Amino acid sequence: MSTLLFYLASAIMLYALLLVLFCAIRRPVDLRYTFLNLFRQRRRSGVTLFAITLGGVAVFIFGGFADYTFWALREQTIRTNLGHIQLYQKGYLASGSSNTLQYTINDFKGIKQQLMADSSIAPQIKSITGQLEFTGILSRYEKGASTFFSGVGIEAESSLILGSLDHIISGSDLSRVRPQAITIGAGVASALEAGYGDWVDLLVVNAEGGQNAMSAQLRGVFQSGVKAYDDATIKLPLSQAQQLLQTSGVSKIIILLNDTAQTPQVLARINQLLKRHQLPLEARSWDQLAVFYHQVVNLFQGIFWFIKAIVSVIVVFMIGNTLMMNVVERTREIATLRALGLTQRYISRLFVLEGVVIGLIGSLCSVLGGIALAALINLHGVPMPPSPGYSQGYLAFVMWDQDYRLFWFSCALPLVTAVIASIIPARRAGRQVIAQAFRFV
Repeated sequence: MSTLLFYLASAIMLYALLLVLFCAIRRPVDLRYTFLNLFRQRRRSGVTLFAITLGGVAVFIFGGFADYTFWALREQTIRTNLGHIQLYQKGYLASGSSNTLQYTINDFKGIKQQLMADSSIAPQIKSITGQLEFTGILSRYEKGASTFFSGVGIEAESSLILGSLDHIISGSDLSRVRPQAITIGAGVASALEAGYGDWVDLLVVNAEGGQNAMSAQLRGVFQSGVKAYDDATIKLPLSQAQQLLQTSGVSKIIILLNDTAQTPQVLARINQLLKRHQLPLEARSWDQLAVFYHQVVNLFQGIFWFIKAIVSVIVVFMIGNTLMMNVVERTREIATLRALGLTQRYISRLFVLEGVVIGLIGSLCSVLGGIALAALINLHGVPMPPSPGYSQGYLAFVMWDQDYRLFWFSCALPLVTAVIASIIPARRAGRQVIAQAFRFV
């Protein structure tokens, strides 16, 4: 449906531009006549143009705000231990949340070397790391508090890149954690009333079904902004997690790229390598795993289309009202033109040309006004409350220079609606009966 509307709007815009070009080359008097008629009633035309520009700027700003929100949410999703591409042992995803330790990747270092040896994808890779996921109970006996947790064993050096959006609110990050030391989310720390230097006890179930326990010292408290993540997650060095769970494997291999746009190409190449080397692994991209991200994007896109529909209707009525009033006020003028030999089609085209001209002016004003207002907003940003599922607010900006579709729609909205709004007044002007029009008072 959206593709059909895109092509329809593009066809209308092409017709409008060709009409102006034709008149500029073959009938320049028509363009001069159009400008004189439009600005004969300066107040009415000014109000109409202001309404068109206001609608176009509103769509431009909200579209840029939505693009920034999508980009920020995407990058936060990717860099909160998700990465761009993940590799799993076959059967891991099908197992759900149970018995995941039965599907570990045992040759992590060998697979990493194979990936980095491929000349087509190695330049695109920023980091490759292995993670070991597990669950258990975290207790602090002196406080009589305990809570369930989701543990992540991760290589310390990669935690600075993959967890770069995690804000350390107490202590240090994982790269400076010593053996038998962990970092925990802010929600876990609050549940245990634990802080830097406190000792806690971990109880887990290993792959064979046995229970293992370990005492660890808290060396850091982090906050990612994702409440569900901060309320349940603890991090510890990968080697320590493997020792605790009595395994040498990793749950998944996470690949972080230099550019998110390269994800499809790199994923396709990785699938080729897995097939060539007959590795029992399966690969997934970030957009296949980020369900919440797609829910938020769909919500904002629905709101954006609703706003665009409202603005379009307002612009259509404003332009239609202006042109209809022009027809009524110029009834005798139209009769005179018809009496001089101008055809109905020619008269209709003059009024369509008026709609096209005011639409072009509105498009130009909308884009220029939108860029100016976006630059003003981007000086300091707009403080926003936390999004659903998040615990931290953020500064919103207008990302207007990354998506050509924003410019396209900001131009299409005034121009297409102007052409549509001019159809009825143009038909009415062209069908005037000459004798009746001369008697109009």
